Amino acid sequence: MKVFKFPLLTITISFAIGIIAEYYLHWSLKSLIAFLTSSSILFCYLFWKSKKKLTQNAAFGITSYLMAFAIGMICFYVHSDSNYSTHYSKKEINERNSIRGFITTTLKPNEKYNKYFIELTHFNDSIATGKILLYNPKTNENKLHAGDEIWLNASVYPIPKAFNPYQFDYSKYLEKQNVTHQIYANENQIRVIQTRKNMDFYIENLRNNLSESFSIHHFEPKTKAIIDALILGQRLELDKDTIADYSNAGVIHILAISGLHISIIYFFIIFLLKPLKRIRFGAEIQLLLVLAILWLFALLTGLPASVTRAVTLFSFISIGNYFNQPKAIYNALAVSALLILLIKPNSIFDIGFQLSYAAVLSIVLFQPYYKKLYFTENKIGVYFTDIVLVSLAAQIGVLPLSLYYFNQLPLLFLLANLVIIPLSSLVLIVGIIILPLNYAFPTLAVFIGKILKYIILFMNDYIHWIAQFKSGIITNISFSAWLTISMYLVIITFIYWLYHQKNQNIKCVLISILVLQFSYISIKWKENNDSELVVFNEKVTLIGIKKKNNIIAFSNEPENHSTTLNHYKRGTFSDSLRIFPIQNAISYKNHKILVIDSLGIYKTSIRPEIIILTQNPKINLARLIEEMQPKEIIADKSNYKNNCKLWEATCRKEKIPFHAIAEKGFYKLK
Repeated sequence: MKVFKFPLLTITISFAIGIIAEYYLHWSLKSLIAFLTSSSILFCYLFWKSKKKLTQNAAFGITSYLMAFAIGMICFYVHSDSNYSTHYSKKEINERNSIRGFITTTLKPNEKYNKYFIELTHFNDSIATGKILLYNPKTNENKLHAGDEIWLNASVYPIPKAFNPYQFDYSKYLEKQNVTHQIYANENQIRVIQTRKNMDFYIENLRNNLSESFSIHHFEPKTKAIIDALILGQRLELDKDTIADYSNAGVIHILAISGLHISIIYFFIIFLLKPLKRIRFGAEIQLLLVLAILWLFALLTGLPASVTRAVTLFSFISIGNYFNQPKAIYNALAVSALLILLIKPNSIFDIGFQLSYAAVLSIVLFQPYYKKLYFTENKIGVYFTDIVLVSLAAQIGVLPLSLYYFNQLPLLFLLANLVIIPLSSLVLIVGIIILPLNYAFPTLAVFIGKILKYIILFMNDYIHWIAQFKSGIITNISFSAWLTISMYLVIITFIYWLYHQKNQNIKCVLISILVLQFSYISIKWKENNDSELVVFNEKVTLIGIKKKNNIIAFSNEPENHSTTLNHYKRGTFSDSLRIFPIQNAISYKNHKILVIDSLGIYKTSIRPEIIILTQNPKINLARLIEEMQPKEIIADKSNYKNNCKLWEATCRKEKIPFHAIAEKGFYKLK
């Protein structure tokens, strides 16, 4: 197998790298146009010079990839909302703002709020563009839906950065979706002006009606949530326990409609439409029906990224099969990815996009070697062997990304997949059959629904049983971006050796393993030689000192900080963590630190460089500064906002740096 036999694959990779480059480099439009123009001129010149013999000129190939890289950069720039003069961030943001826009997406709610994306039309009475995250209280009588045009007068806040080191940064996640600000609406503050009956409106209405059709079955909430997730792509009602069980068992992908579910639907449709090939133009009719049903299903689920890329991929596979090119899977993968990235370049940063394409590519690359591992010709035996081999291949492909994003490794995923993949396939097919029966033959639908209920109950119970094995999952694994790249280098060289089994290629595999080991050793060495003090962004005071590969934490309520400290320990590649009660005097390197709590006692012989205020101490800060003459003052999140404002004003007057944790985030001293 030669990658360059599939030029679309390398062009797509170049295009994707261009998107990533523009995200980090932030080139101006003039620079991008100049770069694209120069690469295009060079491309045209080499194209003319090579006399259209494209595969015989290496320079032409490199120039093609360079132009794809330039197009990727400019595509990302064009799709970045903040680059336009009409974007709301380019206007003056007041304490209260008149905001008008329409609901585009309903997000998974939290305990207190329903969440939505708003596409703005007006901001402070002027035409505006851009997306904002809206938090609407659940106590609000007006429930919002896609297509609702709304007006409200509210404060607009930047989405806060990660609260503490090495935690998931929600602000960066939303920034890659062109969302940088949020609104917290008050009860009954939102006014619905009208409902735009656009595509989003009709899709949501249809989806809600289809979901409501299952009410005749009187399913339990957990069962109904699984049906909504598998058939309609809606995970809003899934409870935390179910998500945790599926995640710990290593089969969380089952609950998100993706390539697996689309492949089941695809082969089910092909099976049902197989008789069409016997009639004239049957193949053409079959192709059109397959594409229509796949895209109708995608629209029904609301066109989430995972469904869109899977349906796009299988659409190109269908077209390839029609033209007797079933082996053009690499080009189908490349074209589907390229099309998605052209329309929505931010998809490259989507974890689901990365995982799905890594899994599919890995499955395709390992597929030629499946038959060598079959131990039987029995169809049932081959089916379950395929499940194991496909699961292993997919797991290899996504392993580096899983370790990087989720920092855990489920060990029982094969045991889970052997049962869950056939059952989830059955649930999906039976659910799709029941949907029309809910309207046409309710009695028959209810009868089949009872079978569906028991399948889902067994599936949930089995996953819960798997998830109970605490030793079946390794958690809190330290892993970095560079280790991810290094591990993929090992996988790529190993696959290359499989296709070209020569001695020199096994050397490449061994070298890549050495690179991975060296990467880990260098990262570990760097972290072990670093020291820092961190005042964490926690409501209950937490201070941590990292010395080489050991962490010492100070807290009076350590049980409230286990998650934060585990994230910090994992991110710093530390080996040990010890927790002590908070002390009034802390020494770090040559820095003397004084902690003043609610008692307000600070009489001490030391002259602290840094003072940490916690739990709202009743002190005269000006007098404290005069006596202690500190170089910096920090107020952690346990203090009231009003106290922090008064202290900040005092520090500004005394010309001393002041760091409010609640406002500026965690404090770090190297």
